Amino acid sequence: MNTEFKKVVVIGGGTAGWWAAGYLEKEFPDLDITLIESDTIPKIGVGESTLPQIRVFFEEMGILESSWMDKCNAIHKFGNIKQGWRKGDAEFPFTFWYNDDNVFDKWLVEYQQGNKTKIQINDDLYNKDGWRAYAYHLDAELAGAVVKDNCKNVKHIVATLDEGNIPEADLYIDCTGFGRRFVKDTTEIKLEHHHVDRAIVCPYELPLEGFLPYTKSIARPAGWQFIIGLQNRIGTGYCYSSKHISDEEATEQFLEFNKDRIPFMGKTPRIIKWRPNVLKNPWSGNTVAIGGSSGFIDPLESNALFMTQFQITTLAKCIKRGSSKEAYNRMVTKIWRENSNYILHHYMLTNRDDTEFWKYYKSFDVKKSLWENYRTKGNKYTEIYPDAIWASLGLYFEEFTHYTPR
Repeated sequence: MNTEFKKVVVIGGGTAGWWAAGYLEKEFPDLDITLIESDTIPKIGVGESTLPQIRVFFEEMGILESSWMDKCNAIHKFGNIKQGWRKGDAEFPFTFWYNDDNVFDKWLVEYQQGNKTKIQINDDLYNKDGWRAYAYHLDAELAGAVVKDNCKNVKHIVATLDEGNIPEADLYIDCTGFGRRFVKDTTEIKLEHHHVDRAIVCPYELPLEGFLPYTKSIARPAGWQFIIGLQNRIGTGYCYSSKHISDEEATEQFLEFNKDRIPFMGKTPRIIKWRPNVLKNPWSGNTVAIGGSSGFIDPLESNALFMTQFQITTLAKCIKRGSSKEAYNRMVTKIWRENSNYILHHYMLTNRDDTEFWKYYKSFDVKKSLWENYRTKGNKYTEIYPDAIWASLGLYFEEFTHYTPR
């Protein structure tokens, strides 16, 4: 371990804060860790759909699936159902299949010869028992509590957060969310063309028939809607662009989308706002921004909790190796850009032109880069969005202009 760090203070007690404290405690048993959380600032408590990597993250902390799923009201997630991102489409599931031995190239020949339908790709190529074949829907706030309960030696302080009551430490981890209360360098990287900057969210009662183990991502007039089923409720939100619709209009549309649902425990919708930018230097001075404090782009593709996990594990690796903060910043920025790239392809591959929001994205041409990503991201062990997910995107949009077998 890098002997430079003996005392670490985590500021913020939400999911990001407890995940950071719990993971560092497990990786560095001799580290003196204190977590301070506010007694007045509410937790955001969103981010309920995950990527498969989260299972490994919990296991590395010694928390097995059998012990945490029910505590987080979690269910298995086998993929993401897309709807409305192109004109006249039906629901199409993106599952966690992988392109071993270039099976997609062989399958596509059958599809283009008329021997397969689009939907059959999941039956043919998805293996529910395969490597990282599923993720989870979970209650993000409870997922923080699970790790909190697993901590053995983290000192926990509940207090109003200000400079005066933060103990001295060698390293501070800012998990104060979009407020970035203790970040040293707030210089941002503006990732171009991301217009979605708000979400109106509300939980609803589960329908009698339960819920499919898939995240639903439904394109809407000024953005998209997520629907996520848990054991005890549904979480849903309308993620929209404030450049293209007012909060009042978005609220009206959101209520219309969910008019047949019953609010969970009488909850009412609330609006979350952010700038779709990320910090240029999330590790600056002796402070590392993790979670929402490091930035946020768009909740599409379950990247919020994944980015929190990635930042924590990358920080631990850098401490172990004695890597510089510049190395950490480069790695985190790289993954932010990969998230941005994949998200933007969802919008820019559209053929919709029914609203100004969709007209904006329809003006871009990413047909070539779609298949460049397919050809260059063939390592499923190192890529967040490996070639199979790009192939699924091309198949969903029926866009093969620049496709060539690999």
